Amino acid sequence: MQKINAGELAAVMLIFEMGTSVVVGLGMQAKQDAPLAILFGMAAGLLLFLIYDSLYRKHGYHSLVGWLKSGFGRPLGSLAAMLYMLYFFYIAARDMRDFGALLLSSILPLTPMAVVLLVMVLPVIYACLLGIETIGRLGELLLGVIAFLGVLSLFLLIASNAIQWENMLPPLEHGWKPVLQTAFPLTTTFPFGELVVFTMLLPSLKHPRLARKTGLTVILISGFALSIIITLNISVLSPYGAENATFPLLRTLGKIRLGEFIERMEVIAIVTLIIGDFFKITVFLYASMLGFAELFHIRKRRRELTLCLGLLLFLYSLVMTDSFMKHIEVGLKIVPLYLHLPFQVGLPLLLLALTWVRGRVQAQGR
Repeated sequence: MQKINAGELAAVMLIFEMGTSVVVGLGMQAKQDAPLAILFGMAAGLLLFLIYDSLYRKHGYHSLVGWLKSGFGRPLGSLAAMLYMLYFFYIAARDMRDFGALLLSSILPLTPMAVVLLVMVLPVIYACLLGIETIGRLGELLLGVIAFLGVLSLFLLIASNAIQWENMLPPLEHGWKPVLQTAFPLTTTFPFGELVVFTMLLPSLKHPRLARKTGLTVILISGFALSIIITLNISVLSPYGAENATFPLLRTLGKIRLGEFIERMEVIAIVTLIIGDFFKITVFLYASMLGFAELFHIRKRRRELTLCLGLLLFLYSLVMTDSFMKHIEVGLKIVPLYLHLPFQVGLPLLLLALTWVRGRVQAQGR
């Protein structure tokens, strides 16, 4: 079994967390208080990861599939695991569609959607075929690229005098209610709760006890980074402008003007999204492949399974919606309540409760 170290896992998790979250208007339902909503979501994400890590430890450092079979019994646990793998596959398809929509709306308006999606799905399949070690090393390499682009963007925005801090005023104009409603469930489940997918990858960690420290550190770093990015979007575009932009970061970086030679730096946002989306799709597809392989005891045909899932991912992301606005609406209103909450919160909490009760009964039996 391939193994990765904590640094490689942290790099992949960080890029995964930033993913599409950097480019879309995360938490903008709270207007200028969106950064607060992200920080509240981050706090809830920390609690969720503590639950995942507790289950990981209590079930002998096995994968999510093993937990479910152990906690719910083989028949029910296998059914729950199957639903999780379909969930991971579906979120990979949604992220694939987000990628296609951004490129079509920004730099490739005349290109067929199928071509754009094919350009992404081929390297995703290749990365999954190479395995978690390659994914981890690539994560370490590209995390430095993303960090450099982030610092460069901040410098250029400051130098362009594009930041208007008064756009952040007044704080809590409508009270705490919009902040809390945005944080729970929206910014809790996306992106922080999506780390549930790493419950399939944690068994690949060389030192399993570092999982908790790695995950919590990544959530803290990504939470503060996302809140800073959203603050910049609002201060440059105004709360109304950031809320109504399909890709706020794209418009924010479009405001950069330095003399006659540095302007329209949207390419930074596009490169960031391509890297982040690549890792999100890869992790979700790879986790789905691992789960199906474990469920159906596939050892020698993983290459064929990966190719099959990759082809299905391409076809499904191509036909899953006929309107990007409808796609966004489903992602904001339906997916958090009916998919994210059950799979990220409900089932793990139920499994933890069953594990605790079973442990108490066994302790009393002794």
